[in-house]
Order: sequence, then structure tokens, then C-alpha cells
Amino acid sequence: MAVTGINHINIEVSAEQLPRVKAFYEDILGLKPGFRAKSKRDGAWLYAGETPIIHLSVTGDRMNESDKFHFNHVAFACTQVAEFKHRLDKLKIEYSLEQRSLADREMTQIFLLDPVGIKLEFNFAGETLS
Repeated sequence: MAVTGINHINIEVSAEQLPRVKAFYEDILGLKPGFRAKSKRDGAWLYAGETPIIHLSVTGDRMNESDKFHFNHVAFACTQVAEFKHRLDKLKIEYSLEQRSLADREMTQIFLLDPVGIKLEFNFAGETLS
């Protein structure tokens, strides 16, 4: 498996915070709203050109207006999903796997926690497992 870069960061916000946080990153960084795959939670994807940079996710009941938003996970753009899955299995590392259909391609995602509990997302655009 090869990591080719960071794909995006995820920040969790309350429903009340979403418009303000979204506007902040649009105004300060010049990011623009872009394609967002179907999700069970509300939110927004903010892009720099064609590259997803920040994924804002609305949390359920865990936050209210007085709570601060927080970092949820880092996502890596990767290649060679089968090799990576084999490595995780060999090392007996727990993970979850999802295969998604995006607007223009298929993608496999692998999720796991690092030793201190940080959520890691590995995106393999254009790659699926049979």
C-alpha cells in the first residue's frame, strides 16, 4: 500500500454550529462547497479546487451550541487496497471496511484506530475488493 497524501480532515460540529463553521472556512481559507456522498448525518464538504480538504459532520445528540467542535479523524489518499488489507490481517489489526459508489468512481475505505484512539480513514479511489 502507498499513501499518496492526506485526503481530508473531519471536524464534528453541532447542527447550530454548522453554518458558522462552514462560513469560517469558506471566508478564511477560500474553500468552496463540493460533492458530498450520501450520509446518515448532515454536514458539508469543503474543497480547494477539486481536492476535498475539510469534511464537517453534524453530530447527533453528543454536542450542543455551547460545546466546541472537535477533530474527528484524518483521511489518507492511498493505493493498493488488497495489499493494505493483507497487511492489517497479518498484523491482526482490527478495522472496518466499506465499499462506496461515488459520482464518478468506486472506492474502498478502511477505518481503524491508532494506538491512542485517533480514527484513521484510508481511501482507495477507483479500487474495490472482490
